[in-house]
Parts: sequence; structure tokens; C-alpha cells
Amino acid sequence: MKRIIIIVGAVVLAVVIAAGSFYGGMAYNRNQQNQVRTAFLRSRGLNPNDAAAFGGQNGQGSNANAGARGFFGGGMVGQIKSIEGNTLTISTAQNVITVTVTDKTPIEKTVAGALADLQIGDRVSVAGQRDANGNITTVQQITILPATTAQPQPTQGATP
Repeated sequence: MKRIIIIVGAVVLAVVIAAGSFYGGMAYNRNQQNQVRTAFLRSRGLNPNDAAAFGGQNGQGSNANAGARGFFGGGMVGQIKSIEGNTLTISTAQNVITVTVTDKTPIEKTVAGALADLQIGDRVSVAGQRDANGNITTVQQITILPATTAQPQPTQGATP
């Protein structure tokens, strides 16, 4: 009888340790996901604590980034990843899109700019019309934004 109690106690103890380890691993993973999310958003110049940063479409969101999306019916803010001729590939907080620039597209910085002024890694605001795939094919304006200097900081107990 005493042996059965010891075996049952050992099994219960093993289950408690396994459950605690599982919970600890889940909490650790959740924290890591929050840190990756925060770093991702900050690298794109967004406030990771702004839950409204992802609301709305085509400029209908209720946040500071809505204005950039709202120019002329649809726009975005992102970072240039590649330039091939007059086509830019831009990474946004939501996805990666292509932007087709024409010789009539105004490109602005502190002084008037040109397609040659756009560099990989630049943060830009693009205003224009989106096609069915969400790519901007009719660009009304590109504005080169200042680089952000904020470095991602680890968060303690943040929730998405």
C-alpha cells in the first residue's frame, strides 16, 4: 500500500512539474513574440502601443498613419527594399508592396527630389491609387521621410 502511495505521489509530482514547465514555456514564447512585434513596428516608425495603427483601409483608419494612407484615395508609409527601374518594392508594417513611379510623380524631400534620390533603406510616404492586389500603380506623390533614431527596447509584460 505504501508503495502505491509513493508511485501515485511521484506521478502527480511529475504531472505538476510538466504542467508548470509547459506554462513557463508558453509565457516565455508570448514575451518573445511581443518583443519581436515591438521591434518590427518600431523599425517601421510605428508606435507599437497604438492598437489603432492597423485599423481601416485606404486612409480610413483613426490614427497618425491614416493621413499617409488617405492621400488621394490610398497610400502608405514604408521602407524601400529594392529599386528596379521605375518600380519600388516597399516594406510596410502590414506587408510588402510594389510602387510604380512615372516621370510625372512628384518626389519630395526638403527640396524637390527625383527617382535617383530614392535609396534602399529610405523611409517613404507614398500617395496614390491602389490596384486590386493592393499595389500602388498610379502614384501622385512620394515623400522621403527622416530616418528614425529610436532603437527597439525590450518590453516587460507588454500585450499585443
